[in-house]
Amino acid sequence: MWDVCRRYAYIDVFYSLDGMNFRREVTNSFSVKYFTLLDTFQTSFEVHLFFIATFICFFLLMVGFKTKLFHLLGAIGLISIHNAAVILENGGDMVFNNYLIWTLFLPLGGALSIDSLKRSLNQYPENNADDLNKPLPEGNERVFHVAFIACLIQLSMIYYYNYINKTGDMWSDGSAVYYMYQLDTFLTGIGDWVRSYISIGLSTLLTKATLVIEHLAPIFILSPIFQPWLRRMVFIAFMGFHLIIGISVGIGLFSWIMMAVLLLLLSREDLIYLKGLARRETQGSYLVFYDRDCGFCHLTARILKRLDIFRNLTWADGLYENNKPDNLLNLLESTIVVWDEKNNKIYTRHKGFSKIIHSLPFGFIFSWILLIPGLEKAFGWSYDLISRNRTKISTSMGLPACGISSSPEENSAMSGLPAYSSRMVWSKGKLIISNLAVLGLLIGAVDYSLQINEGVSPKEGLKKTEIQPSASDNSIKNFRMYTKRILLYPRMYQQWNMFAPSVIRSEKWVSSQVIFENGEDITLFTSDNKIENGFNRGYFQPFQNQFWRKLFSRINKRNYKKYIPEFRSWLKRTDYFAIYNHRKPKEIQLWQLSERTASPDAKWTPQVRKIELVDEYNRNNPKRSSNRKKQERPKRKL
Repeated sequence: MWDVCRRYAYIDVFYSLDGMNFRREVTNSFSVKYFTLLDTFQTSFEVHLFFIATFICFFLLMVGFKTKLFHLLGAIGLISIHNAAVILENGGDMVFNNYLIWTLFLPLGGALSIDSLKRSLNQYPENNADDLNKPLPEGNERVFHVAFIACLIQLSMIYYYNYINKTGDMWSDGSAVYYMYQLDTFLTGIGDWVRSYISIGLSTLLTKATLVIEHLAPIFILSPIFQPWLRRMVFIAFMGFHLIIGISVGIGLFSWIMMAVLLLLLSREDLIYLKGLARRETQGSYLVFYDRDCGFCHLTARILKRLDIFRNLTWADGLYENNKPDNLLNLLESTIVVWDEKNNKIYTRHKGFSKIIHSLPFGFIFSWILLIPGLEKAFGWSYDLISRNRTKISTSMGLPACGISSSPEENSAMSGLPAYSSRMVWSKGKLIISNLAVLGLLIGAVDYSLQINEGVSPKEGLKKTEIQPSASDNSIKNFRMYTKRILLYPRMYQQWNMFAPSVIRSEKWVSSQVIFENGEDITLFTSDNKIENGFNRGYFQPFQNQFWRKLFSRINKRNYKKYIPEFRSWLKRTDYFAIYNHRKPKEIQLWQLSERTASPDAKWTPQVRKIELVDEYNRNNPKRSSNRKKQERPKRKL
């Protein structure tokens, strides 16, 4: 959801026909085609709807409603967005693509989801308050699928190749972390502060530590012995590692996605321990009286029972025979009654619901909202409105309005024993087929990674995604070719070289001088002309993010020079920049600025190099500095 949101503001810059056209053209039968629906949805209106639909799909995946369906649709949407502008991608996008596919085969809706809640409600129907106080069976289901092994191997490959590809001198002499914190175009505000504390000694320690943990991570993750302790060590080490990188260096969502993936290393015992920690944050043991004759109220109680995993709530109705509050029956006509028997306190209406929510896991995060002065009145009014109309609500939902009936079919469902049917056979068949499909995809991913990573295969690595025709009919070669083609269709890229073979020393940025028809001019993408004397993080605001940085660092490379005319044309026709103030641009000049980081013991001061970005037809004769006279350029039909 966040990946969609952070790109939404750039729809008319990078993703629609109103922006720059970065669509990749397949020039021959051996070129890789990347999947993207944005080749079909191209107008600004269509792309905005596409982004919103993708956001909704991920929201429904997050809450676990029709989990598998909306996981698939969300993956299709986000991969389409990633592949529409490959020039902007980074390692985080690649990790995201891979795990969107691998986890598609896992039962992500099996717990903590609306789907699992609905299954539980259907399987264990409670008919009265006594049933509500009976504990549900503990979930002990074990799920085996090759996709989980693929997730672990994928994580291991990311760390292994990031380690083995770090062949540069700065990784061996310990200066890599020092150079990383000199990258003004990457650093966040926190990173700028951390830079002042990075000495050569600390850099050496952190650099060597990075190599050690990346080297050991694959061994610890895949080891069949000493588990779960080895995976716990990886979890703790890399959670801290990625958190520090994520808050100090702007590399997109890479660190945050990796932290999410690391959750797959947690064992059942770890989750039980975390459950115990969460229990300490819940407060209160309450006796909850509700109107059992209201179907809507009873359904609400059943749902709350399933959220109450620590069993802090005991349910009762007007027929309760033990100690109960005075005037209970009158209160139950209009409100729920939450009784703190120990302190003899009664909570009703929205205040009662606040207490119930507070007793649920992590409920303290939300329960106070119902008690905010001012808003409290609105919540109380809303509660009373629902209470008065609870009979109509029950009827409209197809629930009993007076009394909860129990049919023999419902009672038999309490056993939770599914009947044998052809549907079960089909389910088993799908499981076998999906395991075989993932196994083939996993073999292809491992094989492709061995070809493309320069730390293993320097010559093959240079070919990157280009697929060459097989010289023979060898079935193994054909299998490798087809699996590579399948992997690259959703961009399940397997070259992992974050800050490898070395941390970059030459940063690049682009500035643009826009001359308007009225003779006025402005400078875009830099906030101060002092940038030509030396890079500073403050000079790149507010354009310092993954998308602009990737565009500016890549656009003058051989494979991307073709986009320079498109970039210039967009700057002329766009109304994206408020600073244009409805003025019409007449001429656009593009300049690439680059600065090389000085070594720790250097005696010289870094200088900013400035060259003009020229269109593709003149790419072999770039103009230097702004002192040269402008020459008439031939018009070219783009």
